[in-house]
Amino acid sequence: MANDHYRKLGAAFLIAAGIIYAIERVGSIIAQSNERAAMYAANINASPEIHVASFFDNVFVPALTFIGVLLLVYGFPRK
Repeated sequence: MANDHYRKLGAAFLIAAGIIYAIERVGSIIAQSNERAAMYAANINASPEIHVASFFDNVFVPALTFIGVLLLVYGFPRK
C-alpha cells in the first residue's frame, strides 16, 4: 500500500470520528431540549440535568481518532 493510501485512510477515519461525535452531540442537545420543553409544559420550575456528550462517551470516537492519527503519521514519508 502506498503512503498516499494511508493518508487517505487516516483522513477518512478522522472524518468518520468527527461525524459520529457531531451526531452524538446534536442528539444529546435535542434530547435536552425536549426534556426542558416537557418540564416547562408541566409547569415544573426546576431545570433539567444537562449532559452533553463528551469525547469519551462513545468508544468509537476515540478509537477512530487514534487509528486515523496513526495512519496519517505512518502515511507521511520519513527522510
